[in-house]
Amino acid sequence: MKNLLNVYRREMAAYFNSPIAYIFVILFLLFASINFFNMQGFFSQQAPNVRGYFALFPMLIAVFSAPISMRLWAEEKRTGTIELLMTWPVRAWELVVAKYLSGLTIWTITLVLAMIVPITVSTVTDVDWGVMFSSFLGSVLVASVYMALGAWISTFTRNQVVALLLSAVISALLCYVGYPGFVKGFNDTIGMGFGNFVGWFSTQHHFQEFAKGLIHPVGVIYGIGMTAVFLVLNNLFVEGRKF
Repeated sequence: MKNLLNVYRREMAAYFNSPIAYIFVILFLLFASINFFNMQGFFSQQAPNVRGYFALFPMLIAVFSAPISMRLWAEEKRTGTIELLMTWPVRAWELVVAKYLSGLTIWTITLVLAMIVPITVSTVTDVDWGVMFSSFLGSVLVASVYMALGAWISTFTRNQVVALLLSAVISALLCYVGYPGFVKGFNDTIGMGFGNFVGWFSTQHHFQEFAKGLIHPVGVIYGIGMTAVFLVLNNLFVEGRKF
């Protein structure tokens, strides 16, 4: 555990000793606010509510996770510090988990700050805090999946731009396949409920339940399970030194 904490502190310092974390947090909050207040027309609604605030979060998290995860392994390989890191008295899984947790911490901080909007809106209209809490929890689980996925993808290359693009595209697809239009299109084209099957693996599919105020066990298991799968794959790549 001590080794894991040491690596975790190293990763957090790398984030906050550079502009990366600050720029990331500001841009995400800015995009989320613009989408809610301008694109969704909050001020023009006859009965304003904040349910739509989290509607775009799965896709935003999918895209914004890439800049956070791209450096986790690609940067180590580019600078050559991966060789030094591997000489530390630390297990591969501790490195994998510490790097993943550092990225998830950035996301948790960002999502906590994102709650400022519902809190502010609650001063002028009623807010269903049950829905807000479940949406927040769903967002954390979605971020967990994408951070684990992005960290694994970061082991593929030493180029951060390549890691960024790969992670953004794959994460966006993992979200997009859960949208009703995509599911219907697959069902109509292939049949046999194939769209429903593919859509089940989408973060968007499971997030919809959280957005309704329902903390469904299946959604929680999905988030934890998908995170575990990508972390195991990440660990296998690190242990196998497939760099």
